[in-house]
Amino acid sequence: MITLKNLETFVWVARLGGFGHTAKRLNTTQSAVSQRIAQLEGTIGTPLIDRQPRRTVVTPKGRELLPYAERMLRLHSEILHTVGTSDTLRGHIRLGVAETIAHTQLVGLVQKMQAVYPSVVVDIEVDVSTNLRDSLLRGDLDMIIPSMPILAPNVRNHDYVRYPMAWVAPPSLRLPEGPITLNDIARFPVITYPKSTHPYQGIRDMFLRAGIADFRLYGNTSLSAIARLCAGGIGVSVIPPTIIGPELESGELRIVEVVDGQLEDLQFTISYVLSADAYLLEAIASLALDHR
Repeated sequence: MITLKNLETFVWVARLGGFGHTAKRLNTTQSAVSQRIAQLEGTIGTPLIDRQPRRTVVTPKGRELLPYAERMLRLHSEILHTVGTSDTLRGHIRLGVAETIAHTQLVGLVQKMQAVYPSVVVDIEVDVSTNLRDSLLRGDLDMIIPSMPILAPNVRNHDYVRYPMAWVAPPSLRLPEGPITLNDIARFPVITYPKSTHPYQGIRDMFLRAGIADFRLYGNTSLSAIARLCAGGIGVSVIPPTIIGPELESGELRIVEVVDGQLEDLQFTISYVLSADAYLLEAIASLALDHR
């Protein structure tokens, strides 16, 4: 008998190229994956997966089956969407978010997911956007919210939220009164996002375009650490003001105007791989976009 579970397992083995990755994706064991594939092969009467030492390869008959299996999974999702209720939508999503999202949108998004899709389980990973991208393309994450669109085949990107960036300093830092310049900033370390990120690279390029070679950038993966280092007088920071509301309100930090230091907004996307069983991801993306 052909079951949806066995077809789903076959699709993920074909997509990820291994039983181990598939077991991790489906939250099961490698032996369970192997058993499901064996059951499907027994029902169809032909090998579907060639089990090689380093990687599994889909056989010619498996390649013939794959579009039918994907179509069955898509039809199953459409049935649940059309006929069922939100309670019938089940699944396990591995969600990766940039730390800015963890500080701003994440709690509200998970609360909405719990309210609308109570049977959906979510695992959350917080990392820099480049690592999130690699994890998505490798199949270790199902959906990510990075600070850049993912330019890869079959990846769907939705514009999500945009945050202005600002130059920030503690009152104790000896900066000139009123508007200042990049030369004034360059006297101090600039504490910001890690060097693999767009903010870091944008600030570096800004100094270089201005002909300023003697500058220091302190990359940091923790936004709270950036705020505390800045408030402690270590240097100037580039960070979204929405992250440091309490520090701005208390006067620990202040926004400074840098006349030749215009900063780009930090734009986040919701990204996931389009596949036959992507309806759950599409539903979660729609929920997030509707409640920004």
